[in-house]
Amino acid sequence: MARQDINRGTSANDGTGDTLRTAAGKINDNFVEIYTLLGGSGAQITENVSLADAGVQYNGNTHNTTLGFTEGSAALTITLPASSGVVTLNDATQTLTNKTITSPVLTTPQINDTSADHQYIIAVSELAADRTITLPLLTGNDELVFKDHTQTLTNKTFTSPSLTTPKITTSINDVNNAEIVKFTATSSAVNEVQITNAVTTGIPQIAGSGTDTNVSLGLSGKGSGLVHIQSGVRYKSQPNVVANGAVNLNFPLTIFEASGAITATFANGSYVGEMKTLSNIGTGNVTITPTTFKNGTTLTLKPNALVSCMWIDNTDGWLLMTPKVYTSSDTSALYYVTA
Repeated sequence: MARQDINRGTSANDGTGDTLRTAAGKINDNFVEIYTLLGGSGAQITENVSLADAGVQYNGNTHNTTLGFTEGSAALTITLPASSGVVTLNDATQTLTNKTITSPVLTTPQINDTSADHQYIIAVSELAADRTITLPLLTGNDELVFKDHTQTLTNKTFTSPSLTTPKITTSINDVNNAEIVKFTATSSAVNEVQITNAVTTGIPQIAGSGTDTNVSLGLSGKGSGLVHIQSGVRYKSQPNVVANGAVNLNFPLTIFEASGAITATFANGSYVGEMKTLSNIGTGNVTITPTTFKNGTTLTLKPNALVSCMWIDNTDGWLLMTPKVYTSSDTSALYYVTA
């Protein structure tokens, strides 16, 4: 209803204005509309709502609530949505539904779990400047990756990673996804292969390692394939022996370099097929007594002599790898065997 004005006439008591009854009707109609707009009935406005200097005031049974306004620097329009609901306030504990937030600034946000009895609390560190986190363009559902959480990663490319005790289940592949190195696990393994790099002029090492006291290193081909050595072979030698003592089986080569005659003991080998090379570059004879010797009792190396032998077993012992075994009567031979 539009506001109804009382016609007061052109001048006092000129008989052109509204009658008292008509004027009273307009007054009543205007007040009914006001009362109705303020929440009352057509006959009575609510006693709980009133206008105050600070805004609209609701008078509660114990406390009053005032809807106040702050003057802006320009004309402002506040539009309420065409929906029933509860107004959201800064500090009130409320649950928001169907909200789109643009460029929000969040402080310690918390995300409920599925049963809403625990929260994921997002913690941050102190930044020196703003940082941008870019999420990938996903083509399906996926999961975030976390440092200490057990997860399986697929289709990841690592650049210059630092790996500590990585677990490789099958193989290391090349850029074409073809296997370069393949791994086969052994149940309850305690021994392994150790690879050690080296400084300038040093020799990188591939060695057997593990909890066992003695760990061998095996090399083999597949099926009838052979181990193909593609360069010269160098034996690591026992430091040159210049006095009586024992042959060190930890070295494939022992070189004697005494200025006079010396004697040496030669313990049994540990593995069938074990190889040992003995050489004398000294000026005196070297008499070697193996614990078990297939060819005799002692082996004597003259100056500039070299022999190789193989461990057969505890019955046959060491066997010289030469086409002929010389005796002391063969004065021209560089080594000889004493029965």
